[in-house]
Amino acid sequence: MPIEQDTLNRSTWSTRSSRRWLDSVGGFTDPGERVVLELLRDRIRDAPVLDLGVGTGRTIPLFRALTSDYRGVDYLPSMVEACRRRYQSVRVDVGDARDLDGVPSRHFAVVYFSFNGIDAVDHEGRARVLDEMRRVVRDDGVVSFSTLNLRGPAYRERPWSWRVAPARHPALRAIRAARALSMMPIETVRWSRLRTQSVSGDGWAIAPLSAHGYGVLAHFTTLERQLADLEEARLDRDVVVIESDRGEQVRPGDDTSNAAWLHFIARPR
Repeated sequence: MPIEQDTLNRSTWSTRSSRRWLDSVGGFTDPGERVVLELLRDRIRDAPVLDLGVGTGRTIPLFRALTSDYRGVDYLPSMVEACRRRYQSVRVDVGDARDLDGVPSRHFAVVYFSFNGIDAVDHEGRARVLDEMRRVVRDDGVVSFSTLNLRGPAYRERPWSWRVAPARHPALRAIRAARALSMMPIETVRWSRLRTQSVSGDGWAIAPLSAHGYGVLAHFTTLERQLADLEEARLDRDVVVIESDRGEQVRPGDDTSNAAWLHFIARPR
């Protein structure tokens, strides 16, 4: 494991700026997530749901519209505190998806890990997350998560690439362009430092992610490798994979180069 990964990621996501950024992401993160939650709607309705990596609570309204049997988990106390303030009737606990101590086995109809939260940990930790998801999901339930695509644009991003968020108003576009230009030297330094912590294996890699100004080390994987890891974790029944770009289903061998991440839905065996 890169020495800095866990410490770095926790530190980055504990900042006020990270919480503000998460707060700005409302509703669905991408077309793929919208499709996934529509596919899971009937399973979620009035059923027990475990929501991992809940952050500041973006997904809580999405689930609470369908079920009152909800439990959220995040490994950062500051995130849990924010959720508890906003959603006082909802149970949100401090916990680590790698070791869901106190969470009952085979209890949840749906176990969900959104916004590539599973990519915050190293390759071995990721396997433990899948094992824990398998343990707590019911035999007739499903697990679902999104993960960064090793063949996608997020892995290919570099700080010197021109990335400006779109805006309708010309003045706002100019402000965003100036801000991106001013941040480029700082982000290049961060990327260069984090790149020394990069590691890779067969179909996966841990590398700098552009999120939070290259303040995160993230796990990337190929579709084929993730399917193999699901098989290893006994989560390989009826797997459905939805890409993030257009919300379309993909299969091994398909071109996923435009998908920053992939959504997986799987049943245990």
